[in-house]
Amino acid sequence: MQKDPINKNKSSKQKSNQNLKENKTEEQKKDSVGKNQEIVNDLKHKLKECEDKLLRSLAENDNLRKRHEKETEDNLKYATKNFAFSLLPVTDNFQRAIQSIPDDVSEKDKLLKNLVIGIQAVEKELDDVFVKNGIKKFDSLDQKFNPEIHQAVSKVNNHKPEGTIVEEFQRGYMIGDRLLRAAMVVVSMGPEKKEEKK
Repeated sequence: MQKDPINKNKSSKQKSNQNLKENKTEEQKKDSVGKNQEIVNDLKHKLKECEDKLLRSLAENDNLRKRHEKETEDNLKYATKNFAFSLLPVTDNFQRAIQSIPDDVSEKDKLLKNLVIGIQAVEKELDDVFVKNGIKKFDSLDQKFNPEIHQAVSKVNNHKPEGTIVEEFQRGYMIGDRLLRAAMVVVSMGPEKKEEKK
């Protein structure tokens, strides 16, 4: 039996068509894989960007929280600043009252002595309240002048070294680590220099 050349032709065309279809399918698969890989790479890139944004947002949020906590802490710590500042003249007046009474007068007069003791007790109580609220007086006498916490009202020649505080007109106070009021002081210019005559 002989094969029909027409059928043979058909069969070969079918095989050829089938090969073409398979080739097209292969190419389509390759194209599809390539496109899918691009999509995957693009998604990976977008995911990385989102992760970076999330990390930055979390860090920023943490910084805001810390800043807010610090501000709240400072507000609580320094909330009494204005009130305390307005009470400083009261404590100054107690100090002046005590200094204005000579020692020998209070020894001679019992009533005056009791008054002095009462004023000293009130001044001490006020100082204790200040300390409980983080307000502390600082000593200036015989200290080196510091423009951050001292206000010089005058300079005088004195046997003490130049820049040393020789008198305190008004006490200085700190609230926490901040200055509440500068101390008003007199600063030494050192011993008076004698000019040589020619």
